[in-house]
Amino acid sequence: MVTVSKIAFCTDFSENADQAFDLALDLTLKYQAQLILLHVVPPLVFPSPVMEDFISEQASIQFTEDAGRRAMEQMEKGYLPKIGDYRQVFIRILSGHPATEILNFVEQEKVDLVVMGTHGLTGLAHFFLGSTAEKVVRRATCSVLTVHPPQKKS
Repeated sequence: MVTVSKIAFCTDFSENADQAFDLALDLTLKYQAQLILLHVVPPLVFPSPVMEDFISEQASIQFTEDAGRRAMEQMEKGYLPKIGDYRQVFIRILSGHPATEILNFVEQEKVDLVVMGTHGLTGLAHFFLGSTAEKVVRRATCSVLTVHPPQKKS
């Protein structure tokens, strides 16, 4: 029998992440597992290397801290009310490259299952932007459940 005692729900706060949250919560309650709500604040990306010279290190740190506070507020307002009185819930806000940080966290915390949404990008968009979910699926030391966006009706 499969035992799942620790679930990491990874979010970028997209609509599809909200769908993944619903599934993560269902599984958490089914297995009476610990649920970790995880968000990674990505590094600042500049359109030109020259622009990096105009942004101080302190400003970059301040940006990351502000983004982390906003992420915490989004988790508290968007996800915690849906959880109710279940007490095995933890919030973690990390900073860095999302796939790398998620993979490191999963290994260090001995997570049994990762639940995350995908954006469903294909073609050139996928090639240039990459896929955090794909990197996590390929490299994670545990099972990963990805939730695809709903198909748009034509």
